[in-house]
Amino acid sequence: MPESDKLSETAKAFIQQCTRRATITDREQVKKILQQNGIQAFDALLDVQEKYGGLSYSFGGEIDNSFCIDLWGDFAHRDGEEHRLPEVLNHEGQTVVACFHVMDDRLSKAGFIDENGKLYTLHYTTFQVFAENIEELLEGESVKYSLLQEKKQWVVKWIGKSDVTYWLSIIEQKPILIEQASQGYKKWWKSHDDRLYVHTRNGSGIYAVAYAMEVADFTQLGLSSYLIQRGFPFDCSYQYERERAEVKNTMEMFHFQSRLYKSCDYSRITVPQVKEAQDIYLYVTGKKNYQRERPIEDFLLNFPELVLPVEDFDHSLLEFALYNGDERILKLITYIANLANHHDHRSTSAENNADHLLFNEYLRRIHVFIEAHPMNVHPLYFHPYRAAGVPVEFDIAEKNTVVTRMRDNNARTVSKLTLYYMTCAKEGNEIAAHIYRIYEPMLLLYALEGSIRVDHGLIEVGGGAFHPSSWQARAGKDPIDIYHRIAEAWENRNVEYAIDQIKRVKWDKKIGNTLERGFGKSNRNNEALKAALIRLASRPGNDLSESLFASDHTENILSKLSHDYPLLQTDEGAIAYSICQRYLEWAQLVDRKHPVATKSPCLYEPFIEMLYEEDQIEKWERKAMNLIRLMEQESIEKYAEVLRKKND
Repeated sequence: MPESDKLSETAKAFIQQCTRRATITDREQVKKILQQNGIQAFDALLDVQEKYGGLSYSFGGEIDNSFCIDLWGDFAHRDGEEHRLPEVLNHEGQTVVACFHVMDDRLSKAGFIDENGKLYTLHYTTFQVFAENIEELLEGESVKYSLLQEKKQWVVKWIGKSDVTYWLSIIEQKPILIEQASQGYKKWWKSHDDRLYVHTRNGSGIYAVAYAMEVADFTQLGLSSYLIQRGFPFDCSYQYERERAEVKNTMEMFHFQSRLYKSCDYSRITVPQVKEAQDIYLYVTGKKNYQRERPIEDFLLNFPELVLPVEDFDHSLLEFALYNGDERILKLITYIANLANHHDHRSTSAENNADHLLFNEYLRRIHVFIEAHPMNVHPLYFHPYRAAGVPVEFDIAEKNTVVTRMRDNNARTVSKLTLYYMTCAKEGNEIAAHIYRIYEPMLLLYALEGSIRVDHGLIEVGGGAFHPSSWQARAGKDPIDIYHRIAEAWENRNVEYAIDQIKRVKWDKKIGNTLERGFGKSNRNNEALKAALIRLASRPGNDLSESLFASDHTENILSKLSHDYPLLQTDEGAIAYSICQRYLEWAQLVDRKHPVATKSPCLYEPFIEMLYEEDQIEKWERKAMNLIRLMEQESIEKYAEVLRKKND
């Protein structure tokens, strides 16, 4: 087994670049503290703390690959804070003492050492051997360090035992065992061209992890389907066919026209390795649109042309729906049944907004029904069979075979209820004739691949959660044509997002000193800011005229916002008004796909963030002007960094 003085040069270089936090490493002092607290201070334990105490390192993401070797716990200590004593447990008749903490493959584990120096991890209540000794652990981690000396970002895939067996059985160019990192419970292998590494381990859980330079290198493992891969060291999901990488730990997403991921540092929103700005389209997740498998606009364009399969529904029910103009409801049910898989991407703001609109309309229709037919009912458990005077159970699958093609989920339940009450209405039940249309917004929501669920007592829909008791406050105030409104919301998705962001500002919390702000000074400052904002949008190379900003639509929105938030009508709020005005105008240009605005879609978002975070009105002008100066001085990529930072 390797000892500290026999570590490989790679391991020594790795240890050298690790951070060391302040901790107690003096052997005698450590021994004294442990003995005073009744903890057995065996040599292996003292050796680890003396040689490596305080050693901390992390590969990329905040939670994915990080270690801390220290008897006193996995968190940093403030000055004067008493050190936490290590946990002592019994494992198979021998004492084990906590000496490190690890976040490994997204799992948080406590690490223990026994008298022989063998390392264990404790995941919940299960002990697993982690390494023969601390040096073996460091050798294994140094392999990851060596990977990053070759390439900033590797593609990662968890693989099974059969994949490893296949790879190792290749006669020609048999993989190479990295001996210094393969002395005990873990083994590291690499290909002859150094483009593929495989890390195997004993024990339960993930058997092996493969690290590849490019996705094509996985073919050595005989993998024919790539699906989504992770990234190392920066945790992200790759979708190579779409040329998209989604970064988990920073909640950001990048789109690529070319294979720029070869040189990009995914832990940053700025990409310094990219030489020309036009090569990369930058969108912040949840704020802008990105290509998805079934875009909303494609669905809305194609939906009217869909043909209703006669075999899907009871013939008399089909005639009833056509007669009453409800064929769209049946089209939605057929469309939902034909969806092969539910989407697995993170929804954008535009998609969340569509979900909110549809769910609010669903709640509004429930509320109207309850007002007309008093009943003790909650929208989450809306089964109004008693109001309709019909049995709670009714088999509609026999004649409506579309139901049998559906997966057993919420969309199937809503589809069955819709068909059930439509059948009752066909048979003359007047109350049921009102009920089945209530479900139409939810059917459209599921057809657009939205979702609703109940978790920890909260309703989750559209990327947010609220308590069930507040459902009436969420209900829409006025009826909407769900198809027209969703199309409108998607067409104006950036403007609608901008409106939501402006509403997110806690305007009633903003505080200013009106005595120090005379009308003349306030007006001059506001005019200066207006000019600076126009100058920012019309930077050298941006042919953008003032006339493009003028819009009756923007003025109408601002008028309503000013009515709702009186601060925007005052002299104090004039600067905020100007920022909101430019923000909305720019969002409208992005929606209209103006080339200048599309190139810099997030241009004004740092200013809205400033309004959200800063409560002192007097500071708005200074901070806004500082932002403008910074963004004028830096390149197009650099301003994106501002989105993630707190600016003075």
